[in-house]
Amino acid sequence: MVIAIFVIIAMSFVPASFVVFLVTERVTKAKHLQFVSGAEPLIYWLVNFLWDMCNYLVPAIACMLILYLFQLPAYSSSTNFPAVCCLFLLYGWSITPLMYPAAFMFKEASTAYVVLIVVNLFLGITCTVTVSILELFPYDPELSWAYHILRLSALVFPNYCLGRGLMDLAFTEYSNSYYRLIGEFDKLRSPFEWDLISRSLVIMGMEGFIFFSFTVIIEYLRTCKRRKTCIETKSTFDDVDVTAEHERVLSGDADDDLLRLENLTKIYRSRKTGKHLAVNSLCLGISRGECFGLLGVNGAGKTSTFKMLTGDTPVTAGDAFVLNKSIISDALKVHKMIGYCPQFDALIDELTAEEHLAMYSRLRGIPEPSVKKVVNWAIDKLALGRHAYKPSKTYSGGNKRKLSAAISLIGNPPLIYMDEPTTGMDPGARRFLWNLILSIIQRGTRSVILTSHSMEECEALCTRLAIMVNGKFKCLGSTQHLKNKFGEGYMVALRVKGSFPDLEPVKRYFEENFPDAVLKERHHNLLQYQIHSSSRVVLSDIFACLENCEEGMNIEDFSVSQTTLENVFINFAREQMDKQEVDYPLSDTMSPIEKIRQLGSAVRRTVRSKNSVQFSRLSISRQNESINDDSYLDEDDLLSVDFRNSNAQLQLLETV
Repeated sequence: MVIAIFVIIAMSFVPASFVVFLVTERVTKAKHLQFVSGAEPLIYWLVNFLWDMCNYLVPAIACMLILYLFQLPAYSSSTNFPAVCCLFLLYGWSITPLMYPAAFMFKEASTAYVVLIVVNLFLGITCTVTVSILELFPYDPELSWAYHILRLSALVFPNYCLGRGLMDLAFTEYSNSYYRLIGEFDKLRSPFEWDLISRSLVIMGMEGFIFFSFTVIIEYLRTCKRRKTCIETKSTFDDVDVTAEHERVLSGDADDDLLRLENLTKIYRSRKTGKHLAVNSLCLGISRGECFGLLGVNGAGKTSTFKMLTGDTPVTAGDAFVLNKSIISDALKVHKMIGYCPQFDALIDELTAEEHLAMYSRLRGIPEPSVKKVVNWAIDKLALGRHAYKPSKTYSGGNKRKLSAAISLIGNPPLIYMDEPTTGMDPGARRFLWNLILSIIQRGTRSVILTSHSMEECEALCTRLAIMVNGKFKCLGSTQHLKNKFGEGYMVALRVKGSFPDLEPVKRYFEENFPDAVLKERHHNLLQYQIHSSSRVVLSDIFACLENCEEGMNIEDFSVSQTTLENVFINFAREQMDKQEVDYPLSDTMSPIEKIRQLGSAVRRTVRSKNSVQFSRLSISRQNESINDDSYLDEDDLLSVDFRNSNAQLQLLETV
């Protein structure tokens, strides 16, 4: 029994370690990116199983050699050693896929490793010791009944099969030695008799197939059979263009588009906050040769939309179609037609850039002779040459984004999703990626959907864009269309000559001719006005007025510009709430403590919404200034500052 217990302890660590990489791959989304790139779930798990079995054979062979070299008759004899080898091999065959379902349950690889070790030790040692103790009381009917039940039911666990098999081998060898001494050779037993080892071997062989099939079925259910729920969502549209697009999609006029969204909806459920409507009945059609931009502050629903479109999260209601193939019922076919650059880099730390690109090239079906050429092209164009043969865990944030963007472009997929692709990139790599995206859409056969906080990037690339607020489109159209429709008029800047210029005459003249103008800035020799679109001022009148007074007022130069896309975005961003509840009542039956908690949660969301808009302004200005390093403030610090500067606490107490 002692040897069996120690073997169980040693062999409990090995299979538990196989889950570490699987959990890490799932949490970092590297596994999802492989599926999006064309990997089949069955092939993914089969390759993992073969690799894990190769790793398992190393400690298994070491244990078998130790038992053989110490010449223990129970395990090293010519009749018993083959049985020992079969036990170890089939233990690995059965215990390895048994660990795989745990990869879906944990978010931390270290937690999964420790828990599985404890479970393996507990099941293996407890079952083996308990059955051995109950075996000592054959004349007690109740204990004998419990012994037979437990001995059969414990065969479900490979740990018990291994330990019990080693104990039975030792006991049988000692019995055979005794029968040889007394000459009763007819009572000698083979270790491969059904009641000894064969039953455990057959059950472990069956368990390997069952556990592996169970894992693959779980993966297919998560990947292919995503259920959509029929719910009624009351969607009201504030913009005529959004309404027109909604009607165009639902009427069937967008059936020939490359991508079609039909009432795509996502509701997250939480015990603390109930239901949160993240994406609200999006309808959109994107034709070939189009670059569509999706704008919105953090929490607007952009990434949730991408996750649904790529199959990372299930769709609550509605559907989306890529070349008329549903992302719900034809997920595997859709994956082969899209490229994806996720918001957070889904890279494997131990692989280099060259190995990443080679792996995804093969997943995309690129012929082997062309793989090296594709890899070198991506490395050269995205300036990864100095880091191509270094592990990706040593890369800076910008280089990781370059590699993620390169992976999404491999294989020429007809539709490419890019979630903030240029964040942290240097200006040269960013400019190359822009040119590459422009060349893709100019060919007219492929389309790109991107999210970004850089207004410059959206104006340079996007043929159309939409601004999301609380999971809905607030506006839709080209950049110039949105400026004309939602802009705040014109910005006029005047510079006056002289070392000590007199700005008052210019100021009076301008305000007399444009009484609705608002002075935004005043510096040494500079005046900047904003003329709102509501004043109905014609652009030609502004230029005529400025040219008439240019000489008399000593105006050195002047400029007239339209309101930027940044201003349009910020105006919509003010409407963003960090959370939107589907059902969020304050019931009269609630206790004061429950009301305080619920209202406090609402106040925090309001504070975060304001901070999100401020972050968006900071992000826009920093990206326009080509600052590549991102700075983040601690959320608790922001909340404490906002609570001190607001009367939220007073309003909360008054409400209660």
